[in-house]
Amino acid sequence: MSETTDSLKTQYFHDRNAGLGGTAAPHRVAQGEREVLTFDILARLAGYAEVMQPKLGALIDAGCGDRYIAPAVQQRGFDYLGLDIGDLDFETGRLPVPDASVDLFVSLAVIEHLRDPSLFLSEAMRVVRPGGGVILSTPNFQMDFKNFYNDPTHVKPYTPHSLAKVMSLTGLEGVAVFPGLRCKPDWYYQGANRFWKARYLLPFRGDNRLAPSWLKGRSTSLFAIGRKPA
Repeated sequence: MSETTDSLKTQYFHDRNAGLGGTAAPHRVAQGEREVLTFDILARLAGYAEVMQPKLGALIDAGCGDRYIAPAVQQRGFDYLGLDIGDLDFETGRLPVPDASVDLFVSLAVIEHLRDPSLFLSEAMRVVRPGGGVILSTPNFQMDFKNFYNDPTHVKPYTPHSLAKVMSLTGLEGVAVFPGLRCKPDWYYQGANRFWKARYLLPFRGDNRLAPSWLKGRSTSLFAIGRKPA
């Protein structure tokens, strides 16, 4: 990665974090609770709901921003470690924790900013305990290709197939990819047309505060979850 590109990415994320304002606002904390409740759904549908239960008691949030999921995961008994661009370069840096020391590695909207995710994913595998989970999110290029490069720091798009493939090649098992919906009934996350349903059946985005909740959630993003072999 060139020095100019790295400087652009750093400035972009500093501006984003400044806009978030540091500690998560009350509405962001509420969003964080919905995020973690959604993780429960994903883990259950993937067939290993137990990854959401702390054993070692630690969770890493890579690309944490304002740490908006921290209150929700701490209430569940996890020790929360949030890392962002000011802490390390996720493309080249190693996570500052020992091997097999965390239950869950979460990284939301980060992998699309990395030209080569190899080290990032191998570090996730290294730090997660056997039987622990990895949860990622990213835009679904098949559903959002017109907007993907509007973010000047997006460098690598993913489809449901390609995201599942890179996670499986890393060594994760039971990899499952779902639409980026929050707290919806199971049928929205299931079936061959699940990504189409997420894009077209719900008329309003989840951040629309005026629309009723049952009409909100339209999503063009992906969630993926996998488990480190026990």
